Amino acid sequence: MTDWQLEQLTEGSAERRFHAHSYYDIRVFDSTSRYVVAYRTSFVERTPLIDDRVDIGIVDTDDAGCWTTIGESRAWSWQQGPMAQWIPGRQEVIWNDRENGRFVARVHDVASGHTRTLPRPVYAVDPEAGFGLSLNMARLDALRPGYGYVGGRGAQLRRRRSRSDGVWRCDLASGDTRLILTLDRAVRFLYTQLGWRGYIRHLRARYSYWFNHVKLSPDGQRFTVKLRFRRRGPNGQWNDRMGVSLTCGVDGRDLRLLTDATSHVIWLDNEHLYLWRIDGFYLYRDQAPRGERVRQIAAGTLGKNAHVRYFPDSAERFVFDTPYQQTIDLLTYDESEGVSSRIAQFGNHRPEAGPYRCDLHPCPSPDGHKILVTSLQDGGRQLYLLRNDAAA
Repeated sequence: MTDWQLEQLTEGSAERRFHAHSYYDIRVFDSTSRYVVAYRTSFVERTPLIDDRVDIGIVDTDDAGCWTTIGESRAWSWQQGPMAQWIPGRQEVIWNDRENGRFVARVHDVASGHTRTLPRPVYAVDPEAGFGLSLNMARLDALRPGYGYVGGRGAQLRRRRSRSDGVWRCDLASGDTRLILTLDRAVRFLYTQLGWRGYIRHLRARYSYWFNHVKLSPDGQRFTVKLRFRRRGPNGQWNDRMGVSLTCGVDGRDLRLLTDATSHVIWLDNEHLYLWRIDGFYLYRDQAPRGERVRQIAAGTLGKNAHVRYFPDSAERFVFDTPYQQTIDLLTYDESEGVSSRIAQFGNHRPEAGPYRCDLHPCPSPDGHKILVTSLQDGGRQLYLLRNDAAA
C-alpha cells in the first residue's frame, strides 16, 4: 500500500505523439509545483537527424492532457532532451536550440509569450537566476553520442584538450559569456592528482577529453563537472571508469578533484554531493585538493546504478528507480528508518539499454508532493505523475 497515486499526464502514443522531460536533475517543475516543461517528438528508436525538431511545451499537472506549445528545438538528445527547464523564481523557461549551425539557448516568458536568444546553450542555471553554465554540446555529441546534439559546429576534434573550450558562464540577462574553466587547465590539474603511473598512462594513451554533466551547488557558488576521456579511432573503447568529477568555483578558481569513476553526481547541499561509484552510492564532501568519502548511501538497497533524487529540504528521504530493464520500479527510501517502499512499477521498457532506452528520470516537485517520470508504459514515451498530498 502506498500513499502515492499514479496518473498519466500525456497521451498520444498511438498517434505518434511522444512526450518526455529533459533530465532528472534540472528544474522541470515551476516554483509552484503545478506546471512542468517537457518536449514532444514524432518518432522513437533512431538517432536524431539535423533537421529533426521537437516541440517544447508546458503541461498542467492539475489538468492531465493539457499541453501548451511554447517553442521548438533542433538541439536535443534522447538522454537529456533539449535541457528544457524553469528559471528559478521566474515564469520563464529556458531550452537549447540550433541557429545557423550554432547551438544557442531560448528564454521564453510564459506571461508575455516573448522569446529571446542567448548565444550559447545552457546546461545548468544559477539558483538566483543570474547566469547559466554552458558546455560544448557538439564535442560531447562527437565523443559521447547520445548526450550532446547533432548538427553543430565547433567540436574541435583535432585538439585533445583545448585552451579555448570548456565550461562557459553566460549572463542570462545580457548574454555575455566567458570561459571559466578550460579543458586544457582541467586536464593539467588532473595530471597533478594521478600520481606518476597514472600520468604516464594518460600521456601514452593520448586520450581525447571532454566535459559533461555540469551542475551548480544550491547556493550557486560552485559547480561540478565530469571530465571524460577516451582513445580515438577504431580501438577507442570507452567505459564508465574513464573519467573523473571535478568541482570549481563559478569564478573559475579553486579547482578540486571530487573522485574518479563517477556517475549520476548531484549536490546534496553546498558542501556535499552524492554519486554512484563502481559498487554503490556514496556521499562525498567537497574539499581541496580531493573530495572526502563520507559514507555509503543505503548499502544493500542501492546495489546498482540508478537515478537518485533527495526530496526538497530533506537529507534523509530520496526517490530512485531501477533502470536498464524492461520492468522498472520506482521506490522511496527513508534513511532514518532504513526502509524502502515501492510506489510504482512501469513495464514495456524496450529496449532496456542502449542509446534509445527510456529511463524514468524521477524528478520531485519543489513542494515534495509530486514526482514526474517519463515511461514507455503505454507503448510510447509519455509523462506520468505520482501525487502524494500527505508527503512531508
